[in-house]
Amino acid sequence: MRVDPKRLERAFGVVERFVGEGQIPGAVALVGLGEQVYGPRAYGWAALEPKRRPMEVETLFDLASLTKVVATAAIAWRLLDEGVIRLDDRACAFLPGYGAGERGASGAWKGEVTLRHLLTHTSGLAAWEPLAAVPGTPEERFRRLLTYPLQHRPGTRVVYSCLGYILLGRILTVVTGQPLDQLARELIFEPLGMQATGFCPPEAVRARTAATEHAPDLGRILEGIVHDENARALGGVAGNAGLFGTAADLARFAQEVLKALRGEEALWSPAVMALATRSLTPGMEEERGLGWQLSGGRPFSPAGDLFSPRSFGHTGFTGTSLWIDPDRELYAILLTNRVHPSRENQAHLRLRPLFHNGVAAAVLA
Repeated sequence: MRVDPKRLERAFGVVERFVGEGQIPGAVALVGLGEQVYGPRAYGWAALEPKRRPMEVETLFDLASLTKVVATAAIAWRLLDEGVIRLDDRACAFLPGYGAGERGASGAWKGEVTLRHLLTHTSGLAAWEPLAAVPGTPEERFRRLLTYPLQHRPGTRVVYSCLGYILLGRILTVVTGQPLDQLARELIFEPLGMQATGFCPPEAVRARTAATEHAPDLGRILEGIVHDENARALGGVAGNAGLFGTAADLARFAQEVLKALRGEEALWSPAVMALATRSLTPGMEEERGLGWQLSGGRPFSPAGDLFSPRSFGHTGFTGTSLWIDPDRELYAILLTNRVHPSRENQAHLRLRPLFHNGVAAAVLA
């Protein structure tokens, strides 16, 4: 397959238009087709407040929930390949006492929660709870999470749950005896050459991060400090959020995923990636693989209308997204700081599918 240059320019032009109209402060966009990489292209501003900084192609973004797939799920894929875990392992095997002694159906259900449930957002946990409001240390806040009741029986509904991925991240550390940020670095980022990607950027790096929202608890605009309140309350490293990275690094990740799906030697086996990108939640509210959100040709997908029904990806609350179309060997990365200076901005919800439509239209046989 090949790219129609004029149509690809129109796709990038969609991003440029949204920035030029002030709908989002800035963006970095990148498209890959097979071995060819187009971009990254930088538009607008990395920060408007407290001081304007232009966006650059190497700007670091708070990847928000892309953490779930680029770090947490990616580690789980490695451990599945290596025979360290299995999907039907129960959470209580790694977190002794999880649900034990709790009354009612919810308490009994907790003993049924498996890694499969956590990876596919079918654990029964609520979407979100304010862990940041729990007084005490990060460990005390995590312990509170263990007491939260389930909303429904595991395996019966898809409810996108940040809490489930926080729990999964902790389980991965228990299994390996290593902190989540170290696991991600050693198992994923270093092997793939993702040198700019990691948790808790050091002070020296924060000057080149895209600014996010004004944080009342800190009294300032966040730059290089995780936007997600719960991840921040857990010390900046969590299974649901906390990762910072660049478009170029995400391209390396996407290329490795496609290599595995082609059956080539890659960081993950073809077997695990085939499973990770297949719907494991048929008939439920949303099609989910192991970490990935699947397009399935459904309306209102962030992938837009023209990516193939087998496409998959993930989005992040700060305005980030990664989408992959294995039928075309195509991937699109769109990183924005739409929450700067306020999360009230919702323009990214329209920008994503419009950009993806333009990208898919640019691919020729």
